[in-house]
Amino acid sequence: MSETVSAALNPNATDQAAHLRESTALSRRLRKLEQVFSVSDIQDQALGAQQVVDYYEHCHDAYRKYHSAEGAVHMALNDGDAFDPDGFYGQLRRMEREWAEAAEPPGDVLELAFGQGFNLGYLAARHPACRFSGIDLTPSHLQLADQRLKRLGLDHTALTLGDFHHLPYADAAFDQMFCIEAFCYANDLPQAFAEAARVLRPGGCFTLFDGYLPRPPAQLQPDEALAVDLVAKGMAIPQLQVVDELLASARQAGFEPHAVTSLDAQVLPSLRRLQRVTGAVIRWPWLGRMALARRHPMRGRNVLAGYLMHSTVVLGLIGYRHIVLQKS
Repeated sequence: MSETVSAALNPNATDQAAHLRESTALSRRLRKLEQVFSVSDIQDQALGAQQVVDYYEHCHDAYRKYHSAEGAVHMALNDGDAFDPDGFYGQLRRMEREWAEAAEPPGDVLELAFGQGFNLGYLAARHPACRFSGIDLTPSHLQLADQRLKRLGLDHTALTLGDFHHLPYADAAFDQMFCIEAFCYANDLPQAFAEAARVLRPGGCFTLFDGYLPRPPAQLQPDEALAVDLVAKGMAIPQLQVVDELLASARQAGFEPHAVTSLDAQVLPSLRRLQRVTGAVIRWPWLGRMALARRHPMRGRNVLAGYLMHSTVVLGLIGYRHIVLQKS
């Protein structure tokens, strides 16, 4: 029976064949990465706050060059198959729609891990009546974000260098909180959620955008588990969060999930683009080893994440989610 006839008789055959092709491609990419990186050493490295700072201190120029010239450090959300840098505003526009549907507009908003100030610069310019605050662990981020906000003439923002596990704010100080692709660095989820709940006013929302594991790594095949581990390690994350475990921890801190939305299709154009860029680095393993040897190790390792993320999302190993948590 031909493949075409088989697919017509079995509507799932095409999906199964595509899944098999992507799985095979993932294994092939893992073997190529093993020719460039000491994968076992990367997996064994202890990662903590200092390694996160090192990663971003040495990568912020690479993000500008290869990812977003405007300083976004998150995935773009695009409808359709084509990448469009306008999608870097996608997460912010989704939040703005939530604010517009609320009974009252937020007066005080906190961003955890503000990066290069892309998000605060956009939101503060569009919401002059709102007071914005941000906290970030990386010193160069504080400098870059401060320069951006001053250049934009925004004086209703306040930036702090610090750790979101220990927020330097009063109880019930904010109406809204958000974190875009950085709460994955929470090494103590109960503590991080407890702090978020402490500084958020009753009824306020904590909005998260990030990639999560739909299933624990123990339930994955060996190459699948290796891939999701290398995606995490490539961004100085000890391990990716399992979405159900994250939601359980949020509930224990006094949050109720208001919405959990899958945005897998919207991030695929960004991930496909990153796969092409990083694939060029390791097309010839010997040349890739030479190129990476001239870079700081924390910068070179983000090739791992860029090269593998598209396949892991296509295969359902990682899911990109928009999560809205409401404080009781």
